[in-house]
Amino acid sequence: MDQDASNVKITPESFEHVEKGDTQSAEHISGPSLSFMQNVWIRFKSNKAAVISAVIIIVMVVIAFGSSFWINNSSLVKSAPQYANLPAKWKGFDWLNGLNGKIKQNGVWTDAYASVPAGKYFVAGTDYLGRSLAQRIIYGTRISLIVAIVAAFFDLAIGVAYGIISGWKGGMTDNIMQRIIEIISSIPSLIIVVLMLVVLKPGITSIILALAISSWTTMARQIRAETLSLKNEEYVLAARSLGESTFKIATKHLIPNLSSIIIIQTMYTIPSAIFFEAFLSFIGIGISAPETSLGVLLNEGQKNFQFLPYQMWYPAAVLCVLMIAFNLLGDGLRDAFDPKGQR
Repeated sequence: MDQDASNVKITPESFEHVEKGDTQSAEHISGPSLSFMQNVWIRFKSNKAAVISAVIIIVMVVIAFGSSFWINNSSLVKSAPQYANLPAKWKGFDWLNGLNGKIKQNGVWTDAYASVPAGKYFVAGTDYLGRSLAQRIIYGTRISLIVAIVAAFFDLAIGVAYGIISGWKGGMTDNIMQRIIEIISSIPSLIIVVLMLVVLKPGITSIILALAISSWTTMARQIRAETLSLKNEEYVLAARSLGESTFKIATKHLIPNLSSIIIIQTMYTIPSAIFFEAFLSFIGIGISAPETSLGVLLNEGQKNFQFLPYQMWYPAAVLCVLMIAFNLLGDGLRDAFDPKGQR
């Protein structure tokens, strides 16, 4: 050791006085305290695809349900032969074929609006009866969203309750309830709809009944599996030992901890229900003409697809955007609620 350093005397004056509060502040390195939902929101905002999908869904919902104030339902079924099979025309897009009201015939672009009164436009064209395709697409989107909302309702009203009861009771009750789900799941939804047609005519009622019978089974299974795990947690056992009723335990402890699974599964149920309705209407056993839905529009459009492809492309594009948006939103919510599951 250096001789000079060993001769230095250490006194209280050799130290600089630091206040107690300053010491704690200097050592404070933790970030701000955030709740679970605040963390979820931060993770969700970082997923740009999910945010954009949420915005698209909100816009489509507003347009679909807000259209009831300016779309006359009678115009959706009333034919206007003088406007039959007109292509899309947007004001100010005269330079763009496909949106300028021109149609290609024998290799030549001709103006299909030559005999249409000036100032009258159809932004998505018309169908074979002269009805506005844009209005019918918006109304069909509303029908698809209604079916999706109904499917989500049955998931929440039946699937969640059924799953909690099955997982909480356990034993023989759980075995019986799970065998019932297996029986329901083994019957294809298409068969259920066909059986509904024996009693009811084709329409949204048959689709809703089919969803009421079979759409909630996946939700019930997932809720039941998670409930089996949660009911052995210490806070649930403590609530039971304190004499809390089963209903209060379910509402105060189980459902809040099941909320992420409920939200995520609901987001995946919605696009499945939308496709289910479109498929049934496309093959003719769902909603039928003159009523409209995206499936009905696809069915009508494919008949003239070779000559008038826009009649099928527009409803197909809306259906694809709707389903992709809900799937991306579901992926974003899954990653936000369960960051450990991210790959």
